[in-house]
Formats: sequence, structure tokens, C-alpha cells
Amino acid sequence: MVNCQIVNNLRNVRTHIPAHVTLVCVSKFQSVEAIREAYNAGERHFGESRVQELKAKKSLLPADIHWHFIGHLQTNKVRDLLKLRPYLIHSVDSEHLLKAINDEALKQGFTQDILLELHVAKEDSKSGLLPSSVHSILDFTNITTGGLRVRGLMAMATNTDDEDEIRRCFETTKNVFDEINRQQPEAPLDMLSMGMSDDYQIAISCGANMVRIGSAIFGERDYSHKLKAVFFDQDGVLFNSMPYHAQAWELAMNENGLPFTALQTYRNEGRTGPSVIHENYQLVHGTDAPDEVIERIYKFKCAHFNRLTGGQLPELVPGVREVLNYLKVHGVQCWVVTGSGQRSLLENLNKTFPDIFSGIICAYDVTHGKPDPEPYLKAWERSGFKKEECAVVENAPLGVRAGKAAGLYTFAVNTGILPDSELAAEGADLVLPNMQALLQQLTAILSV
Repeated sequence: MVNCQIVNNLRNVRTHIPAHVTLVCVSKFQSVEAIREAYNAGERHFGESRVQELKAKKSLLPADIHWHFIGHLQTNKVRDLLKLRPYLIHSVDSEHLLKAINDEALKQGFTQDILLELHVAKEDSKSGLLPSSVHSILDFTNITTGGLRVRGLMAMATNTDDEDEIRRCFETTKNVFDEINRQQPEAPLDMLSMGMSDDYQIAISCGANMVRIGSAIFGERDYSHKLKAVFFDQDGVLFNSMPYHAQAWELAMNENGLPFTALQTYRNEGRTGPSVIHENYQLVHGTDAPDEVIERIYKFKCAHFNRLTGGQLPELVPGVREVLNYLKVHGVQCWVVTGSGQRSLLENLNKTFPDIFSGIICAYDVTHGKPDPEPYLKAWERSGFKKEECAVVENAPLGVRAGKAAGLYTFAVNTGILPDSELAAEGADLVLPNMQALLQQLTAILSV
């Protein structure tokens, strides 16, 4: 669904920005979906202030985005940042940082574009070089060996309602910019990054050709609802058990005269076993499955599953332990919501993941299994949190349908044989290829 507010905000902001001025949409702490809305509206320049958040978002968004790093940069983060090849680093505020960027860029074999940040505001808390020290910094860059290129200056105005003071900050920066270009006409600076949501029009009137705008586009971020609980499906999300389930279901159904394939197992994943048997029996015989038939087939299926796994737990889905540990460290509750009724798996959850799960909702806890929303609604009710504070992690179409029907944000991690389109068609908020991508997404969410 298109976020019309972002589109309308962009349209309004764009009416005040001349064609020669580059708009950097400040996307720090904003969701991937919000950034994608701005991208779809035509924007290509986005600004981030944390290396880890930039890394997570870059992996999930189009490759033609120009990523600007606009936050304070510590030298111990330079290596990781340069691996991401940012389009521009705005916040170079010391010779020490300049040297670190130059040396690392040389090691990685490319030239990094940067801006020198000037300290022109009255607040001591703001970073930046004093205008009087800029020339010595530029002299230093002239003797470096090509790891960086100074493209211009960046500045932030004093945080005040006094427009005269704001204008003073921007005019001071523009004067330094012009003076440098008079002194080195053979290599002029071409980028002057000044102005944010509250003062960008003043900055443009003072000569800015790049503005950094966040809240005027995305709105003020609501920090009152952080992620507090994640509800995980079991098979195919925690354990790589679906191949065994698929084979066990196929054998058990066929032995009882009911045609069934592995693909059907994946498409029915998340439902309770009796409901799968009942539906397939109806398709073949046109009548309800007798209780004794359901019981017999399900016993066959469980026996085959245990034989195929050797009575051992299937291997974990790669990366899931890291996801769970990350959530635990950040105080996020983890729950299991599964259609499984096999006690052997349920009993071993806490052995495999000690002190991780706050609760388990299984086939014995619900009247209606997935795709009915009841399992996820029950987990949400027991968690005690608001819906906007919870998320679902699923790998199956019916599970995604259940999560969305419960009104919960739903990640789909495609660990099976179905195409991504079948997960997206059920309304998944985000389809991811693996647990590593999920961890990156959670890192972006919880790094606020």
C-alpha cells in the first residue's frame, strides 16, 4: 500500500527546492518500507547515520540508491563503512578521521568522496572543524596518495528560532566555500551541504546545493512502540524439518489411499495435521474423514517422521540461533506458534534454545489452526503487548495469511521450495531469502 503522506510530503518539499539542489532524504531510523516509498516517488539520495543500519538497509533496497553517511563517524567504524562504498561521507571533522578514511580507502582500492564538516553553530555539542583550520586540512589532503577526494563542505546551523543566527551560520560556511574556490580554481569544491527540515529554505537562499531533509518527508518518528515480541513458526523457521515432514506426509497419505505430494505439504504447512488429513480425505472421497482414519494416518505420519530423523531433532535453520540470541540480548520476547502436535519436537525446544522462549502456542492450544488467525492472536494476547509492538516470522503461505489476518507485521523467510511470489501473495510485509537477511532487518529496527 502506498504511503500517501510520504509522497505528498515529498511533493511539497520539492516545490521549494531548485533543480540544481540535491535532496538527501534523511532515512536514519526509518523503515525499509518508508524508504522504498520515497524511492518509488523518484528519490535516489538517502542519508544514514549508523554503519550497521546502513548495511542492513543497503542489502534490502535497490542498488541504484546513493547512500550518504551523515552521522558522526568513529575511526573504528571506517573500515566497515567503506566496505559499503557510500556515495558521500558528510561528516569528516578531523585530520585524524581524514587520514583513517584515506588509508582504508587505499587498502580497499578506491577513492572515497567526502565533505569537511564545519563547526559554525553556537552549540559546543555540535561537531566540526573551525573555519580557520580548513586550509590546513586541505593542505593535508594535497599530500595524500589518492584515497579520498574532498568535494565540499557541510554545516549545521544553531538550533534556534532566530533566523538571523541561522543565516549567519550558513553565510559563514558559504564564505569559506567561496574563499577555498578562489584559492584553488584548478580544483574547486562543488558540494555545499547545508539545511535540514526546519531551515533548508534559508540554506538554499545562502547558496546550499545539497540539503538533508528527514522529518519534513517521513514525519516525526514514533519512538513509543519498539519491537517487544516476535512470534516464530517452528518447522522451516526454527528447524529445517520440512523435507522430513514432506516425505512423511507423502508416505502416510499414500499408504492410506490418499494421493499427496511434497509440494502439497509445503502449501499446507502451518495447519494442524488432522485438518490436512480431513481436507485431503474430502477431496478423494467426498465425505468427512472418520476420526479413526485421521488418527491412523497421523500416527503413520509421526512414525515416518521419527524414522526419517532417526528420532533426533532436525538441524537448525542456518542463522536462526543468531537471530534468537540477538533478540534476547535486546530484551525482545520470543514465542513459538506452531500447528505441530508432535510432543517430541515441542519438548525439545527449550533444550535446544534454553531460556529463549517466553511461551509456546501449538495444536493443543487452539480450536482453529493456521491459516486462521487464532494461533497468532492467542500468542499476542498472552504476550500482553500492543499489536504494533509484535511481529511474526513465517516461512509458509498459510502461516503468512494467519499472521496478517491477526493484524501483525509479518516477515516471510523463504526456506522452502515455493516461489517468493506465493508468500508475497498472502500479504507478507517483507519476503527475505534467509535468516541472515532477517537479522539485518531486526538490527535496523532495534538500532534506534
